Amino acid sequence: MKAFTFKRYGEPTVLNPDTLEKPEPKANELLVKIHATSVTAGDWRVRSATPFPIRFHSGILKPKNTLLGHEFAGVVEMVGEEVVEFQVGDRVFGSMGMKSGTYAEYVAVDVESPLAKIPDGLSFEEAAVVPIGFLSAYHFLQKVNLKPGMKVLIHGVSGSVGSAMLQLAKAKDAYVIGVCSSKNASWVKKWGADQVISYDKENFTSLSEKFDLIINAVGKTSFREIKHLLNPEGKYLSNDAALSDYLDLLTQTLGGKKEQIIVGIAEQKKTDLRVIQSLLAERKIRPYLDRVYSFNEIPAAHTYVEKGRKAGNVAIHVA
Repeated sequence: MKAFTFKRYGEPTVLNPDTLEKPEPKANELLVKIHATSVTAGDWRVRSATPFPIRFHSGILKPKNTLLGHEFAGVVEMVGEEVVEFQVGDRVFGSMGMKSGTYAEYVAVDVESPLAKIPDGLSFEEAAVVPIGFLSAYHFLQKVNLKPGMKVLIHGVSGSVGSAMLQLAKAKDAYVIGVCSSKNASWVKKWGADQVISYDKENFTSLSEKFDLIINAVGKTSFREIKHLLNPEGKYLSNDAALSDYLDLLTQTLGGKKEQIIVGIAEQKKTDLRVIQSLLAERKIRPYLDRVYSFNEIPAAHTYVEKGRKAGNVAIHVA
């Protein structure tokens, strides 16, 4: 099968076309013919080993797993003998998590991993970019008792996780103010934000109003910089936390203070993806596609995503 692999860390040029053996599904696995995958921040960070501690998981001197790609959408081509939930011909989408392996024509997927059938009306490219962003957003928002009318500020609202946070918060009838660049302001407003602040025109940290929840979805601020915008009972949530956020959380915990900081690594659960699947089917949420690249353009897609200026998600059309 055709694939894109990387044998060393570095620039997008380390990604090269390759030919690999088609996987054989185990008893509890599906063989999925991939129609679309994506390029996420996690992909380019593993490819470039940025930051360096990534190497402790992916390989110190060179990558242990040479096949990137963390999410996918496609059609079930074969099912293992223990699989009863899916059958050949099903349109499915899901996440491989830290295992990766979707920069290829086929992937063998454990039925207990985040995996679901694609709702009607969703293209393969749209479905492929759902799992990482929405599962991360859903994981963190579950830690907050979000109620109708709560005031939420999302910094990085135009990114993959940020746009998912926006839609999930609006599904709970929260009042959301999004922070993004002026070039993305119009579509963020169109997709549900009650108010949009363009950071290239206005310093959102100088706002006079207070928020029940502040979400740092882009990793370009910290609790220390924006804690003055929180209500006394407010929470600060970050899926891309600064080192100081962890230190401040430790200080709050050891000091016996009210913990306002929620950080960590998002868990990816099959049950959570089923919730996302239902919201997609009800058309309460939808993924935002910035660009779609062809399979042979994966290095170019990495270059674009690594610049940090994408809006929503970038998909790869595989077949």
